[in-house]
Amino acid sequence: MEVDPVIQSRINDFKSDLTTMSVSTMVRKHITFGDCYVFENGKYFDLKAEVADHFEIHPSEIVLVGSAKMGFSIAPRKRYRSFGDQSDIDIAIVSPPLFEKIWQQVFDYRDNISYFWPRDDETDFKHFLFTGWIRPDKLPPTRSFSFRKEWWDFFLSLTSAGIYGPYKITAGLYKSWYYLEKYQSICVKQCQEDIRGLI
Repeated sequence: MEVDPVIQSRINDFKSDLTTMSVSTMVRKHITFGDCYVFENGKYFDLKAEVADHFEIHPSEIVLVGSAKMGFSIAPRKRYRSFGDQSDIDIAIVSPPLFEKIWQQVFDYRDNISYFWPRDDETDFKHFLFTGWIRPDKLPPTRSFSFRKEWWDFFLSLTSAGIYGPYKITAGLYKSWYYLEKYQSICVKQCQEDIRGLI
């Protein structure tokens, strides 16, 4: 299938930078800073502002990641696949206070008499927490942990409204920019290793 020329240009720029830039510079240039593929700047700000208002944080703490940001994926099984109608809009929220608030709620939840958390989800939650982020789908079940339901209800409402297109909107919560950039560095480093192996 033919790739959209705009996306192909973005892929070419990314691959070219892989040969000359450090991983951390790549992450900042192509992921945590700059424009995003799926939205013009005004619409991108609208989404950031709406999420920020809901969680009472600053819009600068909201950033798109993944193919919606770059125009293509760099995940191993989808590498260089173009953003399309079936793609998701992935948001990273980088807010130490919000992260601490949810971590504390989870910590307190363990002392609750109604404590219930599937073992696999709890194990996965701890793994991601160790790497500096909270995956909402690994939080305790919604029937006993209200924040999980609030989180999914909000992002479902953003998706259903259709203001930002026909895309599913999801998000993860990071403790700091350090952890977000470290996580994003994994795939960028793999891309760099792949392209350097071809030179």
